Amino acid sequence: MKRTSSLLARLYLILFIFTCPAAAQDTPTLAISGGQLVNGYGGLPVQDAVVLVTGDRISKIGDVNSVTIPDGVQTLDADGMTILPGLWESHGHLFHIGEGDPASFPLKFKAQAGDIMADAARISLLAGITTFRDTGGPIQEQLALRADIEAGKLPGPRLFLAGPILHQRDPDKPNIRRDYLVGSPEEAKQVTLDVIGLGVDQVKVYGFWDLDILKVIVDTAHKAGLGVDADVRHINAYRTAIVAGVDRLHHVFTADPLSDYKDEDIRLMVRGIKPVPTGPRANILRGPFIVPTIEMRNAYVRVFAFPEFTDHPRFREQYSEEVYAHLRWSWSDPNAVPWGIGAPERIKVAKRKLKTFIAAGGREQIVAGTDAGAPFNVHSPLTRELQHYLEAGLTPMEVIQSATLRPAQMQGVEKDLGTVTVGKLADMVLVDGDPLQDITLLQHKIVLVIKGGEVYVPDSAPDF
Repeated sequence: MKRTSSLLARLYLILFIFTCPAAAQDTPTLAISGGQLVNGYGGLPVQDAVVLVTGDRISKIGDVNSVTIPDGVQTLDADGMTILPGLWESHGHLFHIGEGDPASFPLKFKAQAGDIMADAARISLLAGITTFRDTGGPIQEQLALRADIEAGKLPGPRLFLAGPILHQRDPDKPNIRRDYLVGSPEEAKQVTLDVIGLGVDQVKVYGFWDLDILKVIVDTAHKAGLGVDADVRHINAYRTAIVAGVDRLHHVFTADPLSDYKDEDIRLMVRGIKPVPTGPRANILRGPFIVPTIEMRNAYVRVFAFPEFTDHPRFREQYSEEVYAHLRWSWSDPNAVPWGIGAPERIKVAKRKLKTFIAAGGREQIVAGTDAGAPFNVHSPLTRELQHYLEAGLTPMEVIQSATLRPAQMQGVEKDLGTVTVGKLADMVLVDGDPLQDITLLQHKIVLVIKGGEVYVPDSAPDF
């Protein structure tokens, strides 16, 4: 199909589209014409594709020979581009922005939590992330932000929230999280119900070692229709989590990278204990979903190699002056941030374990998540994470699915999200070029972001 307008002209057209009066409810409000469509299911791309959007949902899909665009419908020319489903960040924290002191930062800036999270949400959306799983944060501020985004008051991704994280009580440590610490099965049930009552979308646990306690949490969450996410930081912890029926394991390769795992440990992760054929809690006949967060560890490697990164003016533009000053202070000595100790060697082990897991059959369980907001892991690192999966053995199509189809399945919302399909919400990104040939295009060539039929133009600043 002949290119009819330049990229710059298309961007001006977008500004015009959304100043026009709304069309009738049954009339398409937006058309994307040309380019290739990678719908997320894994089949062959559709060339010279046409996608019609009516309101916030996709109403028709085909190619230029089979779909007629009604007169008067504003059309985006996607020639030379690729249409993809909107991307998911499946492990991130909006109330962390890459600061070097994640323990004290939320305490100091508690009063500014709403503004900081809104800034991170906007940055994420403009990076192509149309859905964000916040895996731990202040629930009231999270809910307020989601309400503002859904009402159209603020730009941001769709949010799925974990709220407060459950920890197992350690008698040798101060009880600083009294409301969400558990020390017995009986307490575990009540605390889990309390957290569910706050309005969370998933239950998040950290550091559990006792099977009887974790099993109660999992069973209580499942009865309420919620899945359970676990940060696992030791080989014994992930074994316990799998036996207990935890649905999603995070940091498996990065938080415990001191040595490779045994073959039987890898097989346990791939097959699980009680694999289920359908639903949000596990892939078909597989063990739990795995969220590697490789970039969480690699962020230290990058800043050690290029400390000038911390001086980039984009950070001053993104946050308030007070938050920016604190961010720079916390970055003043990258070598002193304890989570980065040994990172260059640890990342090698973590990536080797990921490659072994994929080769052993775990390719369908990988879901893209980065621990966005962790030290030096500034919003949004998702598209860099995808490069690690390609290097570890996923195909380019599988890499894309790890950030589109699979997280929607994992969350149990595949009827509305995860693929470009008629009837689903119109969440898409347009990439200049073919990411199936060069996955790094997602890092710097996302031209447009479409969420619920609304079009956003990414910032021109480079990705980090």
